[in-house]
Amino acid sequence: MNNNRRRAALAATVLLSAFSLGSAPAQAADTGASGPAQRVIVVMRDQLTDLPMHTQAAKRGRAAAADQAPVVARLKESGATHVSGMSLINAVSATLKPDAMARIRGDRDVAAVVPDLPIRQPATARDAAAPTTAAPTTAATKNGIGCPKDPAKPLAEPEALSLTHTDAAHRTATGKGVKVAFFAEGMDADNPEFIRTDGSHVVTDTEDFGGDGVSAPTGGGEAFGDASAIAAQGSRTYDLATQLPYAKLPKGCTFRVRGFAPGAELMDLKVYGAHAYTSGFVRAIQYAVEHHADVLSQSFGGNTYPDAATDPVRLADDAAIAAGVTVVASSGDSGTSGTVGSPASDPDVIGVGATTSFRLAAQAYGYRKWTNDNIAALSSGGTTPDNKVVDLVAPGMVGMAACTPGPRWTDCALPTQVFGGTSQSAPFVAGAAADVIQAYADTHGGAKPSPDLVKRILTGTATDLRAPADEQGAGLLNTHAAVQAARAIDTVDRHADQLVPSVGQLSVTGQPSSTRQTSVSLTNTADRPQRVTMTSRTVGTQTFRTQRKVTVGAPLTGDDREGKLAAKPFTVRVPKGTPLLDAEMVWPGTAKSGKLALVLTDPAGRLTQVSYDYDGYGLHSNYQHVDVHDPRPGTWTVKLVWDNGRMHLQDKPLKPGSYRGPVDVRITGHRYTSAGVPTRFRTVPAGGTATFPVRIPFGRTAGDTPFSLQFASDTGTRLSLPVARRTLIPVDPAAGHSTSFAATITGGVGRDVGQTNGYYVDVPPGRRALTIDLAAEDPAATLVYYLVGPDGQILARDTDRTAGEHSVPTKYASLTANRPAAGRWTLIVGLPDAVSGKAFSQRVTGTVRLDAVTATAPGLPNSPSRVLKRGSTLTVPVRVLNSGPAKRSYYLDPRLDTMGEIKVPVWGDDKSGTVQINQGGPAWVVPSHTTEVVATATADRPVDLNIYPWTGAPAVFAPAGPTGTTVATARAGQLASGTWSTDVTDPGPFGDKPAGKGTAKVSVTATTQSFDPAAKASTGEFWNPDADWNPVTAAAGKTATMTLTLTPTAPVGTVVHGTVYVDTDTAFSGVMGSELIGIPYTYTVG
Repeated sequence: MNNNRRRAALAATVLLSAFSLGSAPAQAADTGASGPAQRVIVVMRDQLTDLPMHTQAAKRGRAAAADQAPVVARLKESGATHVSGMSLINAVSATLKPDAMARIRGDRDVAAVVPDLPIRQPATARDAAAPTTAAPTTAATKNGIGCPKDPAKPLAEPEALSLTHTDAAHRTATGKGVKVAFFAEGMDADNPEFIRTDGSHVVTDTEDFGGDGVSAPTGGGEAFGDASAIAAQGSRTYDLATQLPYAKLPKGCTFRVRGFAPGAELMDLKVYGAHAYTSGFVRAIQYAVEHHADVLSQSFGGNTYPDAATDPVRLADDAAIAAGVTVVASSGDSGTSGTVGSPASDPDVIGVGATTSFRLAAQAYGYRKWTNDNIAALSSGGTTPDNKVVDLVAPGMVGMAACTPGPRWTDCALPTQVFGGTSQSAPFVAGAAADVIQAYADTHGGAKPSPDLVKRILTGTATDLRAPADEQGAGLLNTHAAVQAARAIDTVDRHADQLVPSVGQLSVTGQPSSTRQTSVSLTNTADRPQRVTMTSRTVGTQTFRTQRKVTVGAPLTGDDREGKLAAKPFTVRVPKGTPLLDAEMVWPGTAKSGKLALVLTDPAGRLTQVSYDYDGYGLHSNYQHVDVHDPRPGTWTVKLVWDNGRMHLQDKPLKPGSYRGPVDVRITGHRYTSAGVPTRFRTVPAGGTATFPVRIPFGRTAGDTPFSLQFASDTGTRLSLPVARRTLIPVDPAAGHSTSFAATITGGVGRDVGQTNGYYVDVPPGRRALTIDLAAEDPAATLVYYLVGPDGQILARDTDRTAGEHSVPTKYASLTANRPAAGRWTLIVGLPDAVSGKAFSQRVTGTVRLDAVTATAPGLPNSPSRVLKRGSTLTVPVRVLNSGPAKRSYYLDPRLDTMGEIKVPVWGDDKSGTVQINQGGPAWVVPSHTTEVVATATADRPVDLNIYPWTGAPAVFAPAGPTGTTVATARAGQLASGTWSTDVTDPGPFGDKPAGKGTAKVSVTATTQSFDPAAKASTGEFWNPDADWNPVTAAAGKTATMTLTLTPTAPVGTVVHGTVYVDTDTAFSGVMGSELIGIPYTYTVG
């Protein structure tokens, strides 16, 4: 998975990173205040869903114009400029003043008035090889491991073709007549693998949205891999003896590379280049839709906090889906510990994880046997903060792809490359989607299926791997079954037996010990009834547990193709009746002490699992995890090798690292058990539908407990439907009373993010404060915590480190939202980097309290009858008790009870606001209590503008207009405070010429609660980056005392109303921790 969107801060003292997709902020109510004209999108209430863009573009355009005409007229009457209609979304873009926005929002034909939106990304870093999958397989021949008996009959690569039964599907459908767009860094359309036997090109459209131009040199690894996975032709024969130079394979180990939809037409949309910003992604998606793409294959993503529905890429994808385009996205390569990124986290997108396909690895490493179709160690899984799991999985570890060697394609040293990761899994599914679309059209009079139906066919026909639901989703892609179902559904020619569900997955939430009633319908594609039984499955009790402490010393001698042995292998006996095996490894390594991988072989000596440590971006992992479904009973062998598990099989083996010391390995067997859903029986008629009531119980403890619904018919048809189940953190309404919950932290693979856990808290109306206190067991691992309000803005954040320049671990953190809005709040618990390696997991305990904060300010005036002489001075103490278990830092923030517009100060020495176009811009310090941020970029040509807070989301993208001035506006009831950044870019596509150079002038204003010029805090001015600032620190159980000095300057007779807020500082740089309380003050100037 290519996660190379510009990185956003995630962690503590120094900002550790998680790649960011931008997202746009939620819309706040308009105050009616006048101000600078702003660029907005007026979204119409009727989205013309009965007029799909693909089939009725002209009619849709006319209908949209007619629907928009009255609103366009009113916009122009209100003084709006740059008014332009859209048809992909039924909406009107315009530039207008805030007072006009209130009138337009009141229009009955208008659903919303929203700002334009962004995305970001850094330089491309190809992750060449990662796991792929299918059903267990073994093979060996005399000619070489897994090699063909007859070199004239080459192997089909990737192995995924057979594991997903795609080779069988090609007898029926190859994606002919279907157009697939993929988004990467550009590739060679003239490579022989992308030229058909009739001389026509597979890649029919190449466009650049990254700024280099279509002909510029690039890596190409991702693009070649994506294109090969979808539509390689298998036109050339290669030999693994030369393509895997370190594998020692004999000559004649021949293979050909073929894609999942070789009949499809490809669009190569280059989004990585000189820059890779939100605007390029959004414009590329729009271009694909406008040029009639049927499927979008997106091997990119990122983990931003929060994962907002208003993310610009997500909005663009949703618009594409509404236009009839199927969107497939990779879940990420950060492991199964809650790391699914956006856009795969979008409920309407097909999110794809990865499984193992180990034939190629076995050939390279010298294993004569292997198994497949386990969840790849790198595959991002777990439950997202917004309660979704992956939809299905496809092979991703590893396979061969085409490449063009030469100076233009720097990732291509040979005519083929080893490719993998969810970057490979997603285009496999995109290719399968193309096959499904063709198969459906062939039996439905040329009509194409909706994206929702494509998704349900793919998930409903997937092969249940009997892996955890939050790792496999519905299971392993089965292209042949999907093609059969597509041909048969809703037709009289039903030569199939598949059952297609009404949903791809369920997402349910509930209070502890409650139940939730929902339903799932199944459609029978067969020409006969099927009697179906519905049960449920979740991970249950242990069958055994073995823990070993291994000492790593000098590397052992032996075959080092998979890496030198770090310690003597040991064995573990797996008993019968163990359907799931977990293997974990921890050690106290460092980023420079080397990479260790865990290798499992089964009792038959078959290569079965390999763990993964990304080994990039300066991050590392001291925790490794793999699992095996349905392990063969008997004696298993466990090896520790000096390797990162990335399977760069064309590279030299890694050199052993410097780590010497203990490594703990734990092997655990699990049973499966019922998830508590009552069993149901239904007969689904031939060609008909039956509905299954689903009663879902919730546990007594808060958190995620995903499971799957299992459907089994009397004809042998099986399907697994994942359920993301989240139990809310309960809240005691009594002031100061607490409820508790716990989170378990394990670790990740050292890539974009280590782990993310999401929790929901429902806050009743009228409360003074929401406080969540957290305590971790291990202070060595940096943990970050975010509290996200109902409108998707981060309003409190903390980390288990003390604030200040000399931050030290504490284990403790605390979040408070002052005057919390009623509704659903989200707590995010994140591990940005490695764990300490001292334990397999650690427990984080939390308590939730309402109205538990108190502070005093004796002597602070609180009545208009209190007169303060103009020019006089009144100093009052402000005291707050540190009721937490760790030292905390506090400061005061005095404000007037009015809103006003301010010029937002620049963070750093350069205050000019001058930015280089197509490069990163400066950051601005946005204060708390801000409802609107307006960024204006002025250049000598039209430019796109992205603005986003320090976590990367929610973000706002404003596309270039006809002039050199672009305005991006973010609004919410209260926007996330702290540093906001801007990206100014040229709009694509760029053709043969790269994006230009130059500068732009950027200014940022904010509508915020006015600072009180007559009030001076002893702690200084937190929101002025150039002012003195001196927070007060108090130990646990002690009181922090600060002072507020009032020196009235307003005209005599003025009644002053203000609030002094008591805030906490954190180890996050330039970002407020929590606002604890606001103490009002009132006086009359005498």
